[in-house]
Amino acid sequence: MITLAHEVENMMSVREIPWHGLGNVLPEYPKSKEELLSAAGLNWEVGELPVEVPLPNGQRLMALDKKGIVRLSDNTLLSIMGGTYTPIQPAQLVDFAFSLLDITQNEFEGADGQPPILFETAMSLAGGRVNTLMARVPRDIKIGGSDPVSLYLGFVNSHDGSLRFGVHATPIREVCMNTLNAGLKAAVQSWSVKHTASALASIDEARRTLNLTWKYADEFEKQMNDLLDQDFNKRQFEQMVQKLFPKTAKESAPFSREQYAMIGLLESSPTIDDGLRYTKYGAFNAVTEYADWGTRFNEGSASVEEKRTMNVLFGRAKVAADKAFSYLA
Repeated sequence: MITLAHEVENMMSVREIPWHGLGNVLPEYPKSKEELLSAAGLNWEVGELPVEVPLPNGQRLMALDKKGIVRLSDNTLLSIMGGTYTPIQPAQLVDFAFSLLDITQNEFEGADGQPPILFETAMSLAGGRVNTLMARVPRDIKIGGSDPVSLYLGFVNSHDGSLRFGVHATPIREVCMNTLNAGLKAAVQSWSVKHTASALASIDEARRTLNLTWKYADEFEKQMNDLLDQDFNKRQFEQMVQKLFPKTAKESAPFSREQYAMIGLLESSPTIDDGLRYTKYGAFNAVTEYADWGTRFNEGSASVEEKRTMNVLFGRAKVAADKAFSYLA
């Protein structure tokens, strides 16, 4: 399981998003798969090696049901996996994205000079054991006609079994780059598959899920506009954060530091316009802004930016967003 203590190993970014400040910042979108992988430090392959166990008599016994997964560029052992585990290369993550959207590799640079898939981040995490891509897709969402939200597809692959190979949809608010990860009952947000020999043959199933991702975007837009149409005053917000994010028994003030921070964002965050502020949509954004940007990190030696990256991708930020949305919807 990935934790916040694991560090970002390498990364490339085109735009400033919640984990800006890390890795190589490119002035424009990558024009080829090779450029993307090189900038992100993902231009390497993994291989399989047999696992041997030393015996007391000096002989070595081969573990037939185990294999070592090794990064071939520097002989780093990434994991020991079961015999049915089939590694998926970093480059295959890019190939999967193109296949999923039914785009050929020679179309990496579109007719207007821009790639049809706008890869905005790519990174290697946890010493190479986890690889991710974040791509902006041509499906913008409008909240109240004036608050643009972009839809991203996040592609994830691991070499240690901690995460399944897959893709998930993530709406990101352009004005502040908050991730609005709302789990919707009426739509599918993600697809994943185990690392087996047939994993990449599941592209048709993944493509059907992508169609459901468009449904997710439609449903998300509808749900957020419904929240925007409902008033939600400061006292109601205070009651919500007290219930969802309760203070500890040691805290004697009316509100905890975390609760005060979220209340302050609702009242004065410059990213929440006055027309949005005292609505359920404004309340949802106050929680997600705090979860993305205000969370304290104490564990590990990684930088705040690295911990924020892990928080947004795998940690408390999505949990907080789901809790707030379930309460408000």
